Amino acid sequence: MRLKSVVFIFLFSGIAFAQTNVVTTESENLTIEMDESIQNLIKEKEVAFCNAPPPPPLVKEFCHGARIQVFYSKNRQESEAKLKELKTLFPDEFSNWEYVSPDYKVKLGYFSSREDAQSTLTKARRAFPSALIVEETVRCHLVD
Repeated sequence: MRLKSVVFIFLFSGIAFAQTNVVTTESENLTIEMDESIQNLIKEKEVAFCNAPPPPPLVKEFCHGARIQVFYSKNRQESEAKLKELKTLFPDEFSNWEYVSPDYKVKLGYFSSREDAQSTLTKARRAFPSALIVEETVRCHLVD
């Protein structure tokens, strides 16, 4: 009698707790069976991701550009003096010195091309006759 009751309880529990809300999806020769709650969760995620705004466009950090090199020397004090002179002559343009062993280079401005730098070069050559345009990779937000 015990065996019959155990078998009956086992079969009854299998029927009572069986999945009754199964969704079947067919795509060509593939059949997927899943719980209805999983299907609802997939639909919610699709709506959330498909209606999301597109990501902002990528902004380039580095661009091809040009600068004007007005002076170079192996002496730091001399290049700092030229930089001070350059800043008084061109207060609106960015200027700095760079150390590239063994030289100190004093540079002026950030330009998008050699042609854009040409008019400033003409003005810079009045005070610095050896000034020249140097093509560099520069940060895009610094280019005029």
